[in-house]
This record gives sequence, structure tokens and C-alpha cells, in this order.
Amino acid sequence: MIKLTKIVCPTDFSPTSSAAVNYAGTLADSFGAELVLLHAIPQMDYPLRSFGMSSSLGHIREELETRAQESLDKRVNTLKESLPDINVRLVVKHGEPHDTTLECAKEESADMVVMGTHGHTGITHALLGSSAEKVVRLATCPVLTVRTPE
Repeated sequence: MIKLTKIVCPTDFSPTSSAAVNYAGTLADSFGAELVLLHAIPQMDYPLRSFGMSSSLGHIREELETRAQESLDKRVNTLKESLPDINVRLVVKHGEPHDTTLECAKEESADMVVMGTHGHTGITHALLGSSAEKVVRLATCPVLTVRTPE
């Protein structure tokens, strides 16, 4: 029998990652598992320094963290409307989405990662591949991928 006690679900607040959060929430609620809702804030040091903006870097990071926390809180409130007993913990990390997802899954001893197949990646996907593909290849636990809602 499958036993899920902890599920990590990264979100970039795109429609696809919102669908993944719904799947992860339903699974967590069904199994009585904890849902770790993760948002990664990409590192921006190099591009900002090259434009002479390093002095405002701390302020930008704080603003991104505040907005991420607000968006995560809204997402949890939406989840709790349909799943009032769900156990959710919010995590905000700095780094590339696939790296932070893998790191979080390992740190949390996650039984599963649930994530969307396409987020806010744009040209990066064409050049480097998607975060979902990297997580599927490198994760030590099962990964459920959720396609973009049609």
C-alpha cells in the first residue's frame, strides 16, 4: 500500500502550478499527509550587478519574499475552502526552481513531489529544459506532473 506523509508542491503561481497545487492538496487531504507548498525566488545577483543595481538588491529580495508569501497565503486560503482540514506549510527559498524543489524534497524526506509541467519559463525552457523535466530525472521520490489545464 502507498503511504504518503509529506508532499512537496512547488508553485510559481501560474495556471499550471495552481492545478498541481489542487492535485497535491487533494492527495494530501486523502492520505492525511502534510503539504509543503514551495515557492522559489530565482537568484538575480549577476544581472542586477551588471546594471549597477546591487545597492537595491536587498530591497528587491524583500519585496519578492513579501509578494511570494502573500500569494502563498491566498493559495492556502483557496485550498482550505474546499479542504478545511488540510495540513499545509509554506516555504520560500532562493535559487533555481528545480534545485530548490529537489533540495526541499530531500530536506523534508518527501514521499512525493507534485508539480506542473509548464510554468513561467518562456525562452529558458527552449534553451535549458523545464524544471519539471529536471526534477523528474533527479528526484529520489516519485514525481507527479500535472499538465496545463485546457
